[in-house]
Amino acid sequence: MQNELELLTNELPIACNLSDSEQTARGEEIAQNLFKHVLQVKELVDGYAYSFPAGEEWASRLMEFILADRDCCPFFTFELVFEPDPGSLWLRLRGGQGVKEFIAGAFGS
Repeated sequence: MQNELELLTNELPIACNLSDSEQTARGEEIAQNLFKHVLQVKELVDGYAYSFPAGEEWASRLMEFILADRDCCPFFTFELVFEPDPGSLWLRLRGGQGVKEFIAGAFGS
């Protein structure tokens, strides 16, 4: 079952491949285990960048998030940036038209 929004990106519809109950559970998991630890948020032209603590643990957690969400939300462009001298890790969520609004609603910004 697909929960589709009417907004479209340049190529892919903004649609989650999870059922409504799976979306709710996944959203709660992400909020508690990931996004409550955001250090800083930067607005991008086509999305948002979220800063997380440096270190292997956070790199692994962010990669797990990216790999899981690539399957359910294929319209995202994911970028994981490692600042030098071990600075923060940045997760950038980007996409086409409508994605920025989707991110703000789903993850808060």
